[in-house]
Amino acid sequence: MLSFINNLSIKNKLILPIVIFIAVTFVTIQSVNYTVTFEREKESLIQRVKVLAQGVAYNLQAAILFEDKSSAQEILSAFVADKDIVRVKLYDINEQLFASYQVSNTLVPRPNTDELNDIADHQFAISENFIFLLVPVTLDDAVIANLRVTISKETFNTILTNIFKVAAVYLLFLVILGGVLVKLVQRLIIEPMFDLNEAMQAFVERRSEQPKLVATNHDEIGDLVRAFNTMLERLQHRDNQINFTLDKLQEEKSFANEVIETVQHSLLVADEKGFIVHANAATRDIFKCTEAFLENLLIQELIATKQTGLLQEVIDANIELNDELLETTDLFNSKRWLRVSSRSLSKHGRILYAIQDVTGIETAMSRQRIAAGVFENSKDGLIVLNSSNVITMVNPAVTQLLGYHADLLVGKTPFDVFSWQQFSSLMPTIRSSLENYGQWQGEVWEKSASGTLVPMFVKVNRVSSDNEKDEFDMVLTLSDLSNVKEMERLEHLAHHDALTGLANRAQLYKVMDDVVTSSHYSNQHFAVIYLDLDGFKHVNDNYGHDAGDEILKAVSSRLLSQVRAGDLVARLSGDEFVLIIKQTNKVLLAKLAERLLELIGQEVTHKQRSLHVGASLGIHLVDGSERDIDVILKVADEAMYQAKRKGKGQFVFSRDS
Repeated sequence: MLSFINNLSIKNKLILPIVIFIAVTFVTIQSVNYTVTFEREKESLIQRVKVLAQGVAYNLQAAILFEDKSSAQEILSAFVADKDIVRVKLYDINEQLFASYQVSNTLVPRPNTDELNDIADHQFAISENFIFLLVPVTLDDAVIANLRVTISKETFNTILTNIFKVAAVYLLFLVILGGVLVKLVQRLIIEPMFDLNEAMQAFVERRSEQPKLVATNHDEIGDLVRAFNTMLERLQHRDNQINFTLDKLQEEKSFANEVIETVQHSLLVADEKGFIVHANAATRDIFKCTEAFLENLLIQELIATKQTGLLQEVIDANIELNDELLETTDLFNSKRWLRVSSRSLSKHGRILYAIQDVTGIETAMSRQRIAAGVFENSKDGLIVLNSSNVITMVNPAVTQLLGYHADLLVGKTPFDVFSWQQFSSLMPTIRSSLENYGQWQGEVWEKSASGTLVPMFVKVNRVSSDNEKDEFDMVLTLSDLSNVKEMERLEHLAHHDALTGLANRAQLYKVMDDVVTSSHYSNQHFAVIYLDLDGFKHVNDNYGHDAGDEILKAVSSRLLSQVRAGDLVARLSGDEFVLIIKQTNKVLLAKLAERLLELIGQEVTHKQRSLHVGASLGIHLVDGSERDIDVILKVADEAMYQAKRKGKGQFVFSRDS
């Protein structure tokens, strides 16, 4: 019971005594009222009936003595005056029924054993619906008969109904009174305490809207409310100070985090064992990993140095690093260069690492060193010009090639130092090519410091300038072609006729070998024209070899003018020439032969003399089946001799053509 009461709310605890008081009061008063009223009415009814019965008993004395039953019956009818009496029976001394009276249509039961015992002891008994009363009839103090009176309890029921009605009115009064008391208790005690409890809950739960209590009472609850308001004000003031401090700290933390996150260098914090506890965004970018990957990762695992165990030794010895350049291997086994600095933090023995990825810088510096080495050791001359055509750098090869020392070149334009006429004339073309294509190259002959002409292959490359968008620097690469030109000259002499510049016999056989092979596989025809001059010996004998040489050069020039780029004109010896004509037929060859005869027959002027020669042509159209070069040339030669035998100045096709 006590635990049940303890579990009740204060509201119910305060209302419970009122309810108990009303209930106890109602039950007590109603019990007393019922008992007093019931007993009073019972005694009054019994006494009233007893008085009536005694009067009737007195009148019955004579009728009993004389055994006058009719008179007795008549006397008993006097009980009709009392409506509560439903039955009266008169018994003589021998317990024989002498007379009776009973209200019609009323069924009256006989008393049971207990009720008979009550009647014998108290002269009355009370059943559920009736009262049984015994009134003796005496004469000279002697009992001569007994009246047995049965009284209905209908009057009692009416009284009980009235009692219950009064009780209902009283109960309603008590309920109203209880409601008023509950309302007063609720207003004066419960509501202030509820408001106080709600305010306390709102404070505990940190609600945004906290009710403001108003102390209207001047009792202990009012003191409690005022004390609570004072506490809230002080706590609010303290919270405001704390929040202000936290806001400042958060602002400073956010600023610090923003600075840390925007730093392009890797910043990470590790504990005394090397476990990473914090890393900025640059760390994830540099090491190409996620934030989750860095959790519970050792810095020794993140930075794998070339020197095994270096970072572990640094951590164990608590050594601070100052821009230490470390060669490392990243998570993808790629070589990286990192510049690492470390500082001990006061909190929890942690260490701050600042890491800069200098792989690009080191690579660029390495490339720069290599480039510098290449620049200095290059066999080709290198000249760097800025956007104003001023020389900024030259390598030693320039001095070897042109004879000019670097001190005489740097800070000047090439045109201030070199007597470069060809390069100067090409400068507009070079500029246009650089603007459009970024480079220019060509063969140039220019004078060295000694005045000799140096053949050079010049390559000019455009390099973007740091100044203006439209301006650019130039790098000139000068390759010495002297040896190349000499080799070309020797090569040309080995394969060309010194007088006419035409291919010689060696070059003829080389080209014919290629043409025969190509014709064999492609099944395409080519022609061999064997040409011999008519009247050439006469010119030599009469006008000299100079005139003969002039004739040979003129004929060579005229032959070259009539062939295509892929064809070949060769001089075998003396006045004999061979022409290789690719991809042709007899019709085209006949037209070509006619043009050649016409051109060769035209005059050649030498020392104001008009010289004339003719020619005989033998033509052999070769198919893919012929492979022997000597046989092919012999067939063409025979055709040429046939032309001479026919009278010279003609062309003849071979029998196989």
